[in-house]
Amino acid sequence: MENFKYDTYIVLELPMQISEQVMTIKRAFKDSFQMALPADVTIAGSSGVGVLDPAQEPSVVYSTLDKISLKTKPIRTSFLEVTRFPSTNIFFCSFKNETPFYDLHSKIAHSNIRFFKSEFPFKPHVTLCTRSSITEAEMKKLLAIKLDEEFIIDTLSVCSLEVSNNKIKDHLLYKVKLNGYL
Repeated sequence: MENFKYDTYIVLELPMQISEQVMTIKRAFKDSFQMALPADVTIAGSSGVGVLDPAQEPSVVYSTLDKISLKTKPIRTSFLEVTRFPSTNIFFCSFKNETPFYDLHSKIAHSNIRFFKSEFPFKPHVTLCTRSSITEAEMKKLLAIKLDEEFIIDTLSVCSLEVSNNKIKDHLLYKVKLNGYL
């Protein structure tokens, strides 16, 4: 059995044009951790439910995600303003209509896929910066960013995060298109 070797997440990939804009922001604020990660929306692995239980068969996880994606429409959305999680230096964009994200998270969280626990409630978002040494001026710049273009998210992926020797590597393990009708 090929188990998940590193912490493994289920994410929605942002379309290329939006992903490039988010990555430009991550680079501008020199957050080395965030720059090492793709621009995506974590659906399972950080909030709501934790990372995938590594003691399960990946093919079962992928098969379950295939079934869920067949019944899930691509998500037409746009960002709200940049905000900050209270008492943290985590800056992010949330979405104007969060319902499709909550629905997808619920389908996955209540499927036969097993997860570790998460201490945080699910909040759909795209992280822009988590740097602890951020200045007041940088915070103001981050909070002033506007990304209000509408876009469609149609790709669900399974990724694992390898952290070793202060290096971060994101491994794409599986990808499936959301195939419900718009």
